Amino acid sequence: MRNQQGAALIIVLFIVALAASLAAEMSSSLMVQVQKAANIQTHQQAKWYSYGAEELVKKVLLESRKDDPDKVHLGQPWAIDEVPYPVDHGTLSGKVTDLQACLNLNALRAPKDNKAKGSSTATNPAHKALLELLKNIEDLPSQESEEAMADSVYDWLDEDSITFRSGAEEDEYMSRQMPYMTANNLMASESELRVIKGFNPLVMEKLLPYVCVIPGNTELSINVNTVLPEQALLISALIEGLSLSGAEAVISARPEEGFDNLQDFITEAKNQGAQDTKDAEKIFTITSNYFKLRAKASFDERLFKMTSILEIKEGQATVLARKFGGVQ
Repeated sequence: MRNQQGAALIIVLFIVALAASLAAEMSSSLMVQVQKAANIQTHQQAKWYSYGAEELVKKVLLESRKDDPDKVHLGQPWAIDEVPYPVDHGTLSGKVTDLQACLNLNALRAPKDNKAKGSSTATNPAHKALLELLKNIEDLPSQESEEAMADSVYDWLDEDSITFRSGAEEDEYMSRQMPYMTANNLMASESELRVIKGFNPLVMEKLLPYVCVIPGNTELSINVNTVLPEQALLISALIEGLSLSGAEAVISARPEEGFDNLQDFITEAKNQGAQDTKDAEKIFTITSNYFKLRAKASFDERLFKMTSILEIKEGQATVLARKFGGVQ
């Protein structure tokens, strides 16, 4: 009888230990699930704060267009520096930039110059501007020539698979250790440059202040009222005979609320040495329709980042693209 009682006690203790182990495991799993749910809720709240910033920017851009329909300039409310705004359990901030104050890479897919369509080496103003940028950016750390890099971007965007001048098409990329094909289509982001021949991270770091991508748009239209002084090289690259110092002088002479008309800009550019401005009215403008918002929301010490591409047209604000997270 005593032996049976001892065995029963051991069984009871084993069952108690097993139950305690299961309870501890269930408790641990429950805590993980609770924390996971809390993280998801925090993430979602930060995300909705970012959407709120997007709606606010839409309103500000539409109000700016309503108050000053003929031009867009850096004196308007949308162009203020990034300032953290307090919200419940966190902060919200954002920075708006003009996507027409940079070279739209998709414009390299635009039709060739009418006057040189018959030439096999003819390109368009965007290709020429990119080439000039690459040539004039100091200490560009690439093993490829500037011509080869500009031609490779042109090849990446054009509709065919025929190599343009010193560019690169599918035969170049398919021969690599990890092969891939050219897009032969418009870019969705300037980050696509990373997979094009010659564009390493150091090159992109130097080039990105001057270039951007407007999704689904091949227009080359630079707003001379929103180009920053440190982007003066872009204006110099688009106007023959205008040096970097001349372009900087043009921007310095720009009124606080921008040029009232494009002719004032052209006159100032001529005063600074510009020789050929006959195509200026086709390339430059004093207004903008495309903007980029970089929003950052912090909620309960969780950081959420969102980049939105906005189009302002005919009294409407439309989101063309969104990107969550990533380097901003």
